[in-house]
Amino acid sequence: MTKHNQLVMERILSTVKKSRKNDFSKEIQVKHFNELSAREVFCLSRIRDDVFVAEQEITVPELDDQDLSAYHVFLLNEDQSNALAAARFFSEEGRFYIGRVAVQKVARHRGIASQLLQAIENYVLANNLTQELYLHAQANARDFYLANGYHDVGPVFMEAGIPHQMMAKSLA
Repeated sequence: MTKHNQLVMERILSTVKKSRKNDFSKEIQVKHFNELSAREVFCLSRIRDDVFVAEQEITVPELDDQDLSAYHVFLLNEDQSNALAAARFFSEEGRFYIGRVAVQKVARHRGIASQLLQAIENYVLANNLTQELYLHAQANARDFYLANGYHDVGPVFMEAGIPHQMMAKSLA
C-alpha cells in the first residue's frame, strides 16, 4: 500500500472508529447525479475503483452511462475526502435496480451496506418511485441480500466474469 493510500485508509478508519453505535443513517446522502458536487463524484469514483477494480480485479469499465441517470447513495468520511460506502439505483425498462454497492474494506461488518439499502428503500417509497427493487448480487454477497429481505429471481448468471444472482424485494 502506498503512503497516500495508507493516509486515505487512516482517514476512513478515523470516521468509522468515531461512530460508536455504527448508526450512519443520518449521514447517508441520496442525490441524483445532476445534484452531485465534483468532490462527491470524485469520492464515488474512488470507492468504486478501490472495491471493484483494485480489490476485485474487475476489468470492465467501472463508470458507465447509467451513472448519469442514477441516484447515488453514499456515506462520506468526516472531512468529505473519501466515501466509506456507496451504491446507486436507477430505472430501466420499468424496473428500479440497485447496483455498485461498495463499502471500504476497513468499514465493513458494521451494518453500513444494510443502511444504504434502507436509505434507498426509504427514498423510493417516500418519492413513490416503485414498490419493488431489483439487483444483480455477486454470488458471494447473496446471503447478505437474503438477510435484507431480497429473494432470488431466476438462475445464476455471469457478469464481468463473476457469478451473479438476480434478486428482488417487494416494498409493499
